[in-house]
Parts: sequence; structure tokens; C-alpha cells
Amino acid sequence: MSKNNKIIILLRKLIDKKIDSTKAIPEGIIEWDNVESKFYKIKNEIHNNSFKLSHVEKQNSILLKNTMLFASGKPSNNVLLWGARGTGKSSLVLNVYKTVLKTKKISLLEIKTNQIKYLGSIVRTLSETNRKFILFCDDFSFTSNNEDFILFKNILDGSVSKNKNILYYVTSNYRNIIKDNSSNQSDSMLKKQEKIEDETALSDRFGLWLGFETFNEEKYLDVVVKYCNFYDLKIEKNFLKKRALQWSLSRGSRSGREALNFVKSLFLN
Repeated sequence: MSKNNKIIILLRKLIDKKIDSTKAIPEGIIEWDNVESKFYKIKNEIHNNSFKLSHVEKQNSILLKNTMLFASGKPSNNVLLWGARGTGKSSLVLNVYKTVLKTKKISLLEIKTNQIKYLGSIVRTLSETNRKFILFCDDFSFTSNNEDFILFKNILDGSVSKNKNILYYVTSNYRNIIKDNSSNQSDSMLKKQEKIEDETALSDRFGLWLGFETFNEEKYLDVVVKYCNFYDLKIEKNFLKKRALQWSLSRGSRSGREALNFVKSLFLN
């Protein structure tokens, strides 16, 4: 066998190996295993989240349109969903994905904060396919001097310009995804400005910001009633209101998550 033929055979094997690696990516909602360096399909992945999405109609409309544009190969934006805990950010992403999946072929990859160091190789593998992926980064937050912060920002820069089949949906309790944005009182104005620019550098990579506010009393009680109806609980209105407000006060939060926690606690009585 000639040297050229050996080279051709070797190249074909390498190409076949690359194709096999991309074929090994399951469809639907998937996750990455750091140890095995392998993608796995998340079973029992989609639940009915629609009743959890009260009072976020505007955010739902925007995210749905953006996702449909991405799935259709049209210009779309990375999205940062930020705001109070328990207000439906993650549920909204999953519900929108479920809706788009009815008519479009698209996958959602859940990325955990401890997987950022693997994200570069993950993105390279995904970019070798013709499929579209939403990278769902749930509950992300950093300090501005954290290595993961710098790495994630740099990866996001590269993905924005090079990977048309990848979109990032990130949820965070912080507007800039930064936990601590305080500055030293002794810092000069220039240094303070540089710190602010550094801290906003990551959130600026997202073309869409969707904010989620803490529920007021009326919205919180409305969600409580919806959960009671969902679980077929019949409780006197004034008694329910009193107990629900006591619960929110003791928990320090009025959110959809706390409304659910409260309603579930009623089964203990």
C-alpha cells in the first residue's frame, strides 16, 4: 500500500471518529458528564410548567419569539433572565423550550457552574454538528475576580461571533451576574469606573435582559390560589390569605416558589 493511500485511510478514520462523536449527542434536554466526557439525555425532562408562569406574560412572549427565531435560523440574542429567586426564570426557559419543540428540532443542554472549565470543548463539539442547541446556564453568579467569570466571558465572546447553532440562556439572581459589586471608598473615580465596566462586561454579552420582580401581595396570593386549585384544595378564603401571608413573612419572600412551598405545607395539617 502506498504512503498516500495510508494517509487517506487514516484521514477517513479520523473523519469517521469525529462524525461518531457528534452522533453521540442525544436529542432533547441533555447534560454533560465531566468524568465520562459524554452527553446524556435527561429523562423525565419536561413537566407541565404552564401553571407556574403567572405574571410573567411579557417575558414569556419575548423569550418565545427569540427562541423561534433561533430555531428558524434567523438572527436571535443570548438572553439573561435575572431577578428575585423563585419567580419562574428556570420554569419559563423550560416551558418555552417545550413550546418550540412542538414545531422545531432543537436541543437544550444544561450547564452547571462547575462545568465552565469544560465549556470550551463542549462548544467546539456542538459546533461540529448541524443541530441547534440552547445552552441553559441556571442560577449563575460570579465575583468579578473569579477565574470562571473571565473564562465564561471569553467563551461567550467566541460563541457570539462563530457559533450560529448555539444560544445561551442564563438565569441569575443578579443583574450583572456579579455577587459583589461594592467598591472601596478609597478607590479613585477612574478605578471605580473600571470596576463597574469590568462587572458589566459579562451581562453586556446578552442582547436581551429579562427582569423578574418579587411578587407583591396581590400576585403572591393569586399564585397561592392557583396552586390550591391545581391540587384541588378547598380552603376558606380569609383563612388561606392569613396563613399564606404568615408563611411569606416567616420565609422572607413572596414568590411563586414560596407559594408552592406554602400550599404543599397545607397537606401536613
